[in-house]
Amino acid sequence: MSLTVRLVLPFGALVLLSMIFLASRSVDPSQAVALAELDIEELTREPRIGTARFATVTTDDMAVVIDAKTVRSPANPQPGDPVRLMLEDPDGVAEFGIDSQVLFRSDHGQLDQMTNLLTMTGAVQLQDENGYVVNMAMLEAFMDRSRLEGTGGIHGHGPPGEITSQSLTITPLQSGENGYLLDFIGDVRLLYIPTE
Repeated sequence: MSLTVRLVLPFGALVLLSMIFLASRSVDPSQAVALAELDIEELTREPRIGTARFATVTTDDMAVVIDAKTVRSPANPQPGDPVRLMLEDPDGVAEFGIDSQVLFRSDHGQLDQMTNLLTMTGAVQLQDENGYVVNMAMLEAFMDRSRLEGTGGIHGHGPPGEITSQSLTITPLQSGENGYLLDFIGDVRLLYIPTE
């Protein structure tokens, strides 16, 4: 390689780099903060993460998987305190064996290690593979045993028709078979809609 080429190539690279730095605009940190849509003070008080997934298996073999748009912890958590997390737009699935599952979602949720409960509120909806779709004010999923409880008024529909009740529970079949029992409780009303 000639001496001219050895000198021209590094010199050309230096010129290109200089042009990039000279032509680029400087960044104004104050503008960047002003344009950001984040509340920095809130983030420092309540740290959060986005697009989180949690999974567990209860002592009696119900598998639960929960996805959330964002997760945050309460302000000033102390070391050694039980974990308590606030979930935004959580949705999940509770599996009671092979091909036997219940789907649920809501606007807000709280996962509490002290009570072993996932509490979901705000436009809670539950759906199962048998065709039941029900709405309620609150749904609690127990993390230490196979049990879900819906309260605050149940409104929905299923294969028989429109159904309302005060609450509902979902528990495994007592016979040990694969599946679960969906039980509507308190002032249960069914509007039977015959199929054509």
